[in-house]
Amino acid sequence: MASLTDSLPGTSPVRRAAYAVGLVALFGVVFDFTWSQAIVVTVIVLVGESVELARPLPGLDERDVRLALGLVAMPAGGLAYWVQGDTTVAAVGVGGGGWLALDALYSLREGIRSNDDGMVEADSSEVFLSMQVGHLVAEELKDGPKTAPELADACDMTESRVREALEYHERADTAYRDGNQWHLDESKIGAWAFVRDNTRRALARFFRPFRLFVLS
Repeated sequence: MASLTDSLPGTSPVRRAAYAVGLVALFGVVFDFTWSQAIVVTVIVLVGESVELARPLPGLDERDVRLALGLVAMPAGGLAYWVQGDTTVAAVGVGGGGWLALDALYSLREGIRSNDDGMVEADSSEVFLSMQVGHLVAEELKDGPKTAPELADACDMTESRVREALEYHERADTAYRDGNQWHLDESKIGAWAFVRDNTRRALARFFRPFRLFVLS
């Protein structure tokens, strides 16, 4: 971590140490945290900031940073329990840190990176436009099957935009193609479907690190 800290732009060990002391005082005095809570929160803030600052650094693997964060959070939680018997901070530090460390180790073993879900960084206006087109396409398909050109005319969008939206719906299993016609699966649309699918994804993501203990 020393080489990482030294390489971060605009940082120095003395400045970081002074910043850490200031954060501990802020959380302990102003927000009335216990000292163990203030120390743990300060560690999380400092490491989190380091992760954000380190993103543009070439050759830095974000999985190694997650592993380091987990290895720092676990003893910090244990220290909180040993010093003041603070079970809440201890549980967050040990539990959260342990999950981060396991997740990083599993990602390293399987060669998984944070951007392997197919999502790429995009401008916020581009993301909003894609969501809008996807919604328009779904609304049109509720009236019945249509081809991509028909959807483009109905949505007043380019056919390439409509095809991107259709590909997204196909990946999400909310639409399927039968010949040239696209059909909407309305059982996958709506509030309940949104909650169900996202809960399933969240649970799968939470339990993913524990596959380390599954024999291959």
